[in-house]
Order: sequence, then structure tokens, then C-alpha cells
Amino acid sequence: MECKRCGQCCILVGSTFWTCGDFEKYPKLQKEKDTVELGFNNGMPCQMLIVRNGKAWCEIELIYDQQAKPRICREYPDGELCRHEKL
Repeated sequence: MECKRCGQCCILVGSTFWTCGDFEKYPKLQKEKDTVELGFNNGMPCQMLIVRNGKAWCEIELIYDQQAKPRICREYPDGELCRHEKL
């Protein structure tokens, strides 16, 4: 699958980024995780989602690298079509 940068995979995940992430190698992210208010907000966009000029980007991927993202994010869509391709 080639990512189209539509942002649909990150649009309804809320705090999933923070609750699924292992930020041991990234102290700044771990500190932020420890201070962010987690909740049942899965109807909201990921807090790391940035949309610029119609393209979606992960702030963590831009600042750090793909490996800093939680495994669930790195491995999405787990063998399935992404939401963009399903539309």
C-alpha cells in the first residue's frame, strides 16, 4: 500500500497515539505522554495529525522518525486497505 497522505487513518483515533506508544527511547515524548490528558476521545483526530497543503503528516514522524510512532501506527493498515482505498 502506498500512503496517499489523506489523514483518514488518524482522523478518529483520539488518544490512541499516547496510550499505545512506547516512548522509552524518546524522553521528550515520554514526558509529554505523562502530562497529556488521556480520555475516551476516539471520535477526535490524533493529536499528532498535521494537515498542510491538503496532505496529512504525523508530527512525530516529521520530528523524530517512523520508529518513534507506536507500533499500531507503523503497521497500519495491517494487511487491509486503508480507509482512503476503501472509499
